[in-house]
Amino acid sequence: MESSGVDQSHGLAGLRLDLLRRAVEIYMGIAYRGTEPPPTVRRRLEWKAELEPGELLAGPPFERVGKAADEKPIFGLRLGNARYPHMKLQIQPWDCPDGFLLSANTHDHALALDPAAADADAFMALQAENQRLKVEIEQAWDEAGLPTFPRYLRDYLARQAGGGKPAPNA
Repeated sequence: MESSGVDQSHGLAGLRLDLLRRAVEIYMGIAYRGTEPPPTVRRRLEWKAELEPGELLAGPPFERVGKAADEKPIFGLRLGNARYPHMKLQIQPWDCPDGFLLSANTHDHALALDPAAADADAFMALQAENQRLKVEIEQAWDEAGLPTFPRYLRDYLARQAGGGKPAPNA
């Protein structure tokens, strides 16, 4: 997890803060439905108004997720959810009209789980809930017209089919 080194090579020159703020608003409304996010998360959303997107991504609270120096980095914002603090909003450079795609990373698959462990069922239930939230958040972003992989894929398939125009929301 690296939080420096953002320059024009990050591939996110077209990132607009209004879209990022809208994505965060949607994420938070779903991830913390019916409850207030913890103070740590609220502080992560206190961005200086005058910052350009590249400056914002260059340091905390954003984290550089990609490890390879020769790849365009993926940036994460750890927002968590009401039950799990490590879920992230991710911004990935992508060859699409917006120049990036949004995704929700559950950040819960790196752990090796012993299926015989006493807490295995509870952990699998947490993973299932995180996955449900991920799907709901990404679907809400898509419905709001924000850049997601399903939107990119629909548009790509429509162009390949000869339509040349982006597909409507499914």
